[in-house]
Amino acid sequence: MIKIKRRVLTGMLSGVVGLSAFAQEPAAKPAEVVPNVTPPVALPTAAVEDAFKAPADLAAAPADAVKSDSGLASKVLKAGTGTQKPRAIDATTVNYTGWTVSDGKMFDSSAKRREPTTFVLEGVIKGWTEGLQLMVEGEKRRFWIPAKLAYEGNPRGPQGDLVFDVELVKIITRPEAPADLAAAPADGEKLPSGLVSKVLKAGEGKEKPGPQDITKLSFTGWKPDGEFIVDTAMNGQGPGEVKLDQFPVKGLSEGVQQMVAGEKRRLWIPASLGFGELPAEGTPPVPNGPPMGPLVFDVELVSFEDYVDPFPAPADVATAPADSTKSESGLASRVLKASESTEKPKADDMVTFAFTGWKANGEFIGGSEQQGRPMNVKLSDAPILGWTEGIQLMAKGEKRRFWLPAALGFKGSPQEDALVFDVELLDFKTPPPAPTAPVDVAAAPADAEKAASGLASKVLIKGEGLKKPGATSQVTVHYTGWTTDGKMFDSSVARGEPSSFGLNQVIKGWTEGLQLMVEGESRRFWIPVELAYQGQPGKPAGMLVFDVQLIKIDQ
Repeated sequence: MIKIKRRVLTGMLSGVVGLSAFAQEPAAKPAEVVPNVTPPVALPTAAVEDAFKAPADLAAAPADAVKSDSGLASKVLKAGTGTQKPRAIDATTVNYTGWTVSDGKMFDSSAKRREPTTFVLEGVIKGWTEGLQLMVEGEKRRFWIPAKLAYEGNPRGPQGDLVFDVELVKIITRPEAPADLAAAPADGEKLPSGLVSKVLKAGEGKEKPGPQDITKLSFTGWKPDGEFIVDTAMNGQGPGEVKLDQFPVKGLSEGVQQMVAGEKRRLWIPASLGFGELPAEGTPPVPNGPPMGPLVFDVELVSFEDYVDPFPAPADVATAPADSTKSESGLASRVLKASESTEKPKADDMVTFAFTGWKANGEFIGGSEQQGRPMNVKLSDAPILGWTEGIQLMAKGEKRRFWLPAALGFKGSPQEDALVFDVELLDFKTPPPAPTAPVDVAAAPADAEKAASGLASKVLIKGEGLKKPGATSQVTVHYTGWTTDGKMFDSSVARGEPSSFGLNQVIKGWTEGLQLMVEGESRRFWIPVELAYQGQPGKPAGMLVFDVQLIKIDQ
């Protein structure tokens, strides 16, 4: 729980102010909703599908719909309460379902997931920014949104005109900027670092958190001129948990250490305790960069607790012990758990292993438990050079500690830090032979289906059923890709492991092409460069050919 909430909090702040060093929760697949009370009666699958069928008036807004100059049309389906309407700068919590007008397909639904979504209105498509400002809490509307107010020009979203049913659950108003942002008051509490604070609400007790403690915080931040930065209430999840010494704003971390539980303070944070001084006059701002210069935060310490390191560094992290085995490359290792097996993987084998890693100073750097799954990779392609060498020393079921010199660390990332890893080899196997290039790899044959976009495809194996994925669906596939000279550049088949992803997260040719397929179907795609990796360094150039098997439509 601590790790999850800490990610939410620091990830939110990082996203708002342009940081990227803090992990955020994956967004590809929503978590299951656990009801707080008796769960609802499960409906038959057919009834569930009927509830989310496209409305009868999908194709065009009816005569009684409200139309705006922008082209947006809407109709109230259920009246709300009150008179307050959100502004573009406010956040809202909504339930929604969306359909594409062209084919009537539902492409997304928080209502079906039973998971309302919270967002700031100015951060979504234009049709939502405009339309939600017409609504009051409890109201439900149907919106007919023209392409120009939707995802036009954004290949990651459904294309064309869209229809949404939206219920406004809650308005979260952006806090107004205080009057005293520009300068700290004379009666503020000053620290040697330059931080100034003032108590806005007294707390309870005398105990204060230390830098290693886990704190639950609510906060709002501004620049001294009143420009809004961030507010925890506007992420829809409320207070989040963070280890104080990992907080990206040093002044906020220092200020919270002066507080007791339940206390609320205003902090005037100098640039040296924030993200640095303002750039020199005339210097262009960094796009999406952090807010430079002094900052002001209102922060409430909801609670705090001692931090228990879930991944403590081993006692011998700094230096390999005398009884370790050392290789000519500088790799050292020691068996932590022996195996009865004698078979060991080769560099070309697919290996599955659990791992935990630290720097030689004891700083935790990551692990498979934190990621929620073991590593599965072709050993020669492992991201850590020392893994490729070291795991070949291991048998299935064996666990070892490896001490890696900096030269055997991350591929392509020169570094000065020695690394230590505890690795347990769970399984390995020789991957199947790589598929050979098809004879028609250079150009699509005459009998291939051709789309207006330039995409061509041919069914290799027919699938079953009628269901096809939408533009944002999550799918599981096997695939192999070649350049037109017959060189294979990637293959889940050769790795022996299918891939899962959202169709809005891949190249345009895949987003378009997989929507033609049903489960069990295999197709060959000829994808022109403009629908592939055009201009992307490190990616295969030119037209690409893929054989794709659609194993499953996950959602």
